[in-house]
Amino acid sequence: MEFEQDYIMRMIKSIVSFFIKLITGKSDTVYELPSDGLYTPCDDIFARILSLADGGKINEAENLLYANVEPDSKDYLLMGLTFYSHINEYTDNFLSDHNYSRQEIQDGIIAFAKEFTIDEMNSLSLYQTLEEML
Repeated sequence: MEFEQDYIMRMIKSIVSFFIKLITGKSDTVYELPSDGLYTPCDDIFARILSLADGGKINEAENLLYANVEPDSKDYLLMGLTFYSHINEYTDNFLSDHNYSRQEIQDGIIAFAKEFTIDEMNSLSLYQTLEEML
C-alpha cells in the first residue's frame, strides 16, 4: 500500500512538472510568492490558498482557487499547478484527516488545467492522454 501511494505521489509530481515545462519551457519553475511582501492579486490568492490548505481546509482552498480562475493567465495556471503540487506533499494521514485524497489531487490537476485556453495544452488530445496516465 505504501509503495502504491509513493507511486501515485511521483506520478502527480511528474504530471505537474510536465504541465509547468509545457507552459514555461523550464523544468523547475513553480509559482512563488515575492520575498518583499509586495503581492499582486494572484499572489494574495495563492497565499490565502496555501494558508487554508496548510490549516487542513483543503477543499475550501480548492474552492477559492476555482473562484478566482483567470482562464487566459499562465500565472494563474502556474499557481494552481503549484497548489496541487504543494498538497501532494502532505502525508496520506493529513489528507485523510481533512477529507481529501490523492485521487482528488489527480482529478483536480486535470480539471484545473481544462479551465485554461493555453494552445499548447489543447493540442494532441493532451487531456485524454493525461487522464489515461493517471
